[in-house]
Amino acid sequence: MSRKNDQIPAEQLLRIVLDAIPLRVFWKDVDLNYLGANQKLLDDIGFKQLDDLIGQSDYAIYDTPEEAEPKRDDDREVMRTGQPKLDIEEPLPIPGKKLKWLRTNKVPMKTPSGEVIGILGTYQDITEEVEYRHLIERQALIDPLTGLANRRCLQTQILESKCEFGGLLFIDLDRFKQVNDSLGHSVGDNLLQLIASNFQEVADKHNALLARLGGDEFSIYKTFETASNIEDSLESIAQDVLNTLNKPIKLKNHVVTIGASVGIATILEASRSSQDSFAEADLAMYSAKLGGQNKYQFFTEELRISAHRQHKLYSCLQHALAQDEFYLMYQPQFDSNQNLIGTEALIRWKSAELGEVSPVEFIPIAEETGMIHEIGDWVIREALDSLQNWTALLANNPNFKLAINVSSSQFENKQLPLYIKGQLLIRSLNPGNLELEITESLLLDHKKSAVEAMEELKRIGVTIAIDDFGTGYSSLSYLATLPLNKLKIDRSFVTDLHNNSTNKKLVEAIVNLASGLDLNVIAEGVETLEEKSTLENLSCFSFQGYFFAKPLSLLEFEQSHNGFAGSCRA
Repeated sequence: MSRKNDQIPAEQLLRIVLDAIPLRVFWKDVDLNYLGANQKLLDDIGFKQLDDLIGQSDYAIYDTPEEAEPKRDDDREVMRTGQPKLDIEEPLPIPGKKLKWLRTNKVPMKTPSGEVIGILGTYQDITEEVEYRHLIERQALIDPLTGLANRRCLQTQILESKCEFGGLLFIDLDRFKQVNDSLGHSVGDNLLQLIASNFQEVADKHNALLARLGGDEFSIYKTFETASNIEDSLESIAQDVLNTLNKPIKLKNHVVTIGASVGIATILEASRSSQDSFAEADLAMYSAKLGGQNKYQFFTEELRISAHRQHKLYSCLQHALAQDEFYLMYQPQFDSNQNLIGTEALIRWKSAELGEVSPVEFIPIAEETGMIHEIGDWVIREALDSLQNWTALLANNPNFKLAINVSSSQFENKQLPLYIKGQLLIRSLNPGNLELEITESLLLDHKKSAVEAMEELKRIGVTIAIDDFGTGYSSLSYLATLPLNKLKIDRSFVTDLHNNSTNKKLVEAIVNLASGLDLNVIAEGVETLEEKSTLENLSCFSFQGYFFAKPLSLLEFEQSHNGFAGSCRA
C-alpha cells in the first residue's frame, strides 16, 4: 500500500519540513551567495519569495557593507577551518523593520570526501530575551526615583573614559533629612526629583554626566581634553549647582529651603581609579560641610593628611581606655571674693602613639562612634573618686560643685540617671556636690528621653548647667521649661569684654535672663582683671579662667586649693 507522502515530490517535501522547523534556516555556496532558506527567514529579512534571495549575498539584505561584513567574516572562518561556529549573538538590522536579535549557528557543508562546498546556518529569534536582559542592565545602571545614572553607572563611565583629564563633584544636600523627617518621605521624594531636574540642567549646560549616588547624594562627572582651566570649569559647575538651591522650593503645600555641600576632585591621570576620585571628592565635601553649609571645597593633600589623622585617632581611641591613657585635669571656679566654689573636670588623652591629643579632636570621634558612652562613664567614676577624697574641702564648703561635661548622646541613654545615682551611692557622696554640664545642642534636640534624665537627676539634687551658653541656636523658651540650674557664659563673649560694647550688652542680657529664670550664671575664659571687673559690673559674680587658675592635675589641685586666694592676681 502506498503512503500519501509518496505522492509529494522530494523538493516540495523538503520545503514543507524547512518551513515547519521553529528556526530560521539558510545555506550558501562557497562564494557566500544564498542557495536556499526557509520561509521564516524570508519573512525576517523582508523577501517575498525564495527566488528573490537565491544568488544574492548579505550585501543585498543589509543597509550598509559595515552591517553585512561581520556575517560574511563568520562564514569565511567556518569554511576556512571546516569547524562550526555556534551561539553567535548578533543583531539583525533590516531597514524598515524593528531590530531583532539572533542566536546563530553555522556549520560547513561538506562532500563525502570532506570538501567544503558551502555553509549551513540556523538562527533563533532571541529578541525578547535580549531586550529583557538589556532592560535589567539599564535598571542596574539607573536610579529608579530620578531616572539619573546611579553610582555603578558613573563608576563605569569613569573607568571606561578615554579622556586623561576630568573632574568629579560630590554633592550632599544640606537640611534634606529635616524635610524628609518632618514632611514625610513622599514629599522628600518629590523634592529629590525636582532637585535632580535642576541639577540636570547644570550638567547639560556643562556637557557633564549627572548621577544620583543614593539618599540625598549626587555627583557630576566631566571630562576635559587638556589640563588647562580644569579647576575654573569645575568651580563654575559647583557654583551653578549651589545657585539652583538659592531660592526656597515650592512643593505642593510646602515651601522648603535646601542647600548643598560640594566636594571637588580633579582627575589628572588616566590610570587613577574611580574609587580614588570618589574618596577625594567625598573628603572635600565633608570639609565643605564643616566649613558651613552651601559651600564647595576642592580636595587637597592637606585633607588627605587630615583624613589619615582621623583614621589614626579612631584606631588609637579604641584602645585608650584599656591602656589607661585618659586622665583628668581640674580647673577651679571662684566667686568675686576669690573663694573656691567649684571645679570642672576636664578629660585629657595622652596616646602612647600620638602623644597629647586635644579633646577638640577626639571627643567628636568618640561621639560619632558611640565610644563616648564608655569614656563618659569613666570620667564620671574618675571624677567622683576624686570628690570622695576631698572630705576636708567639702566639710568647709558644703556648696562646692564638681562639674562634669556630659554629651547629648549620653543623656539619651535612659540608664544615665540610674548609673550616676549608683556611683554617688557607693561613694556616699551628696548629689548636691555634682554638677553636669550639657551643650546647647541638647536643648535644640529637646528629646524626651534626655529631658526625663535631666528631671530625674535634678530631683535627687544634681545640678544641670548649660555649657558655652550663647553660641548655639536653642530656643530661649526651653530655658523656662527644662530642669536647669546654671548658665555658663561662653569665653567668646568674655574675651576683651571691657572693650566690646556688643558683647557687654549680650552678657548683660544673659545675666538678666538667668536672674529672671532663677538660674545661676558663671563666666568662663576669664583671663584679665579688666574682664573680671566688667563681669562684676554686669552682675556676674562667678568665674572660671586663667586669671584665677589654669587646669591643674589632681595632685596640683589637692595641694593648692586652700591657697588659691593668695595666688590670684589683684
